[in-house]
Amino acid sequence: MSFFIKISTFFTPLLFAFIAYQCQFLVPFIPQIIAFASLIIILSLIYFRQILLPVVIFVLNLAIFSTGGISSPIFFLSYFLLFSLSFQNQPTINLVFSLITMAFYSYSLNSINSIIQLFSVLLISPLTYFISRQQELQKNTEDIISQDETDFLFWISLHLKKSLNEILFLSENPKINKIVKNLLKNSEKLSRSIDEKSDEI
Repeated sequence: MSFFIKISTFFTPLLFAFIAYQCQFLVPFIPQIIAFASLIIILSLIYFRQILLPVVIFVLNLAIFSTGGISSPIFFLSYFLLFSLSFQNQPTINLVFSLITMAFYSYSLNSINSIIQLFSVLLISPLTYFISRQQELQKNTEDIISQDETDFLFWISLHLKKSLNEILFLSENPKINKIVKNLLKNSEKLSRSIDEKSDEI
């Protein structure tokens, strides 16, 4: 998924939530809209075994907007949203997500507390950036290890096949067979001799 598509996945539902809250004729129906969107999320989980992230973003932000915006008692849920996105996206995308969130909630700044609340989003941005960066590095490391394992197994299979072919070729040589038989006899004699010496001791 490209950079702009991922940004749109976050920006578009946030924009729709903001518009729905600003439209006066939709304000009385916000609880019903949230309930209907939540039902879609539940049905998606039941029938498709996946979460519709844009719908989750829409529901979460609409609930925050309708309960006071930046001063909402459930504004902390946006932190969880940003953290969850940090495990799925590149560091740059998470930084953009944080800035978009700040831009939409800056409309409701009305006190020092709300300014502190808004800048708390900016403060957690480096943390989400770090988490997503670590995820990206871990994925790259796993890809490298997987490629190394594949190369190693391929190398082993080639050399093993070559070695087996050499063994089969040697086994068909009567001179080698004779040498092997003599080696086996000598090893048996040596084993018996060692046993006898050990008994004497």
